[in-house]
Amino acid sequence: MAFSRLAMAVLCTLVATSRADCSNARWTQAYSPEVCHPEGPTAIVKCLGRSGEQCGTRMESNSRVGPGLHSVSIKGAPGPGVVSTFYMSTNGGLNDKSCTNSWVELDFEIMGNQAGATSKIWTNMLRGTCQENWKWITVPFDVSKDYHTYAFDITADSISWLVDGVVYRTVSTKDFPDVHAAAKQSDSFRKYASVWGKSSGDAGEGIPAFRNALGALDSNTNAFPLSAGFRM
Repeated sequence: MAFSRLAMAVLCTLVATSRADCSNARWTQAYSPEVCHPEGPTAIVKCLGRSGEQCGTRMESNSRVGPGLHSVSIKGAPGPGVVSTFYMSTNGGLNDKSCTNSWVELDFEIMGNQAGATSKIWTNMLRGTCQENWKWITVPFDVSKDYHTYAFDITADSISWLVDGVVYRTVSTKDFPDVHAAAKQSDSFRKYASVWGKSSGDAGEGIPAFRNALGALDSNTNAFPLSAGFRM
């Protein structure tokens, strides 16, 4: 009987280890548990190789939110072809490429290809059926070298994008009825954090300006696996 209990304990440990990922009481990892592990309060997400199938995962908040300040601290993955993201969506975190269903999404897209002494970050507000309202912002640091705090400030009348407490972009919701309605509700959005990548052989993602800025994983000269960190 003692051996049986010991064997069961070992089996349970192995099962728990095999399922280990970055899910916790507040966040759920959607797929690829092998590419994410926690280090204290930080989720470390890896891009294992130079193809999209090997790169990253997505995490989503277990609760819905509405107006207020919502933030995540991120150290972005470096180099061409990889993106570290924080976004909020009414659509389950998915991009409806068919453009048949309307949704509202707010984005920070932190491209390793745009990192440097100053870094460009793609911000976006998607609404309606694939209607994009994108804008580059420029921050005075390398987004892949250290942790910085990215936040959305949602009110009934406006959406603001903040980095380290500084407002870099504000959009009035008054001209966008669907965004205005979502911004007023207490449970419109879920929060998402992800890492993903594309090689030159993968299907493109986003509009041409986005794809051109992203670059490709197969031209990324950094040592793999690449890593991004999220403090949520």
